Amino acid sequence: MESLTRREHWDSVHDFERAEAERPSFEVRPTWTTRTLRRLFGGGRLSNYMGSYDDHQIWNTLYARHMPERGASVVEIGSAPGEHLVKLKDRFGLVPYGIEYSDSGVDVNRTLFVASGIDPENVIPMDFFSDECLERHRERFDVVVSRGFIEHFDDAASVVDRHLALLKPGGLLVVTIPNLRGVNGALTRLFHKELIPMHNLEIMSKDAFSRLFDPKKVRPLACRYVGTFSFYLFNTPAGSRLAPLLRACMKAQAGLNVLFRSLFRDRGAENRFTSPQLVFLGIKR
Repeated sequence: MESLTRREHWDSVHDFERAEAERPSFEVRPTWTTRTLRRLFGGGRLSNYMGSYDDHQIWNTLYARHMPERGASVVEIGSAPGEHLVKLKDRFGLVPYGIEYSDSGVDVNRTLFVASGIDPENVIPMDFFSDECLERHRERFDVVVSRGFIEHFDDAASVVDRHLALLKPGGLLVVTIPNLRGVNGALTRLFHKELIPMHNLEIMSKDAFSRLFDPKKVRPLACRYVGTFSFYLFNTPAGSRLAPLLRACMKAQAGLNVLFRSLFRDRGAENRFTSPQLVFLGIKR
C-alpha cells in the first residue's frame, strides 16, 4: 500500500490550522445580501440554512438516523483538528477518541479537546497502519469514522479493512471522501492543481466507492453522493492570485446553501459531476 501524501504535508496543514485558531477574531458587519436574507428567513433560521448543505445532509439525516446511543465510543482516523469529534460528543453524547500521526495535528487536536472539556489523552499519537495500533485497539470502538482519509492511498480497500479491524462487531463504520471528478476536478485543477496527485481519483465514483466495502464484512446502510455543489471543497496555495476569487465564491456559497435547503430540504440534486462528497455508512458483521 502506497500513501499519496507525506507526513510533512499534514504537519503544514495542521500548523496552518493552529495559526488560524490563534488569530484574533473581529466582528464582521453583515453584507447587504445577508441582511436581506435575515429579513426573509429570520436570524436563527438563516444561520441554519446558510451552513454547509452537505454537512446538513450528513448530520441531520444520516447521522441522526444511525448514530448509536449516548456513551458509545467513537474514533476518527486522522482526527486533527478534532472539531468533528467535538460535535459528535455535543450532538449525540459519544465519547470521542482520535488517532493522529502528525505531531502538529496531535497538538491542535489536544488543544481543542481541552477547550471542549475532553481528556486530551483521548488523542492517540500513533500511526494508524502500525502493528501496535492494531494490537492495542482491535475491536475497541463502537463507531469508526474517517473523513478525507482513504483517498490518499492507492489501495483504499485495504485501508477500509483496517478501519473495520478497530470496530466492534455490530459497530458503525462511517467513511466520507471528496469528489474531485467532473466540475469539481476542473475547479480543483484551477485553484490548486498540486492537490490532484495526492488523491486516488479512481475511487471517486459511487460504483467504485461502494466496491471498497465488502458486503461479507459490513452491511451497508447508505452509500451515496451528498450535497449538490460546494465551493468549500476547494482551496488555494499560499500567495495564489486566485485566492481573492475563491474567497468571493465562498461568500456566495452561503446564498447557494440557503437556496439548496429551501428547494431540496434533506435530499438535493446529488450527482457525480458536482456533489462535493461521497459517504458510506455500514454495520460491521
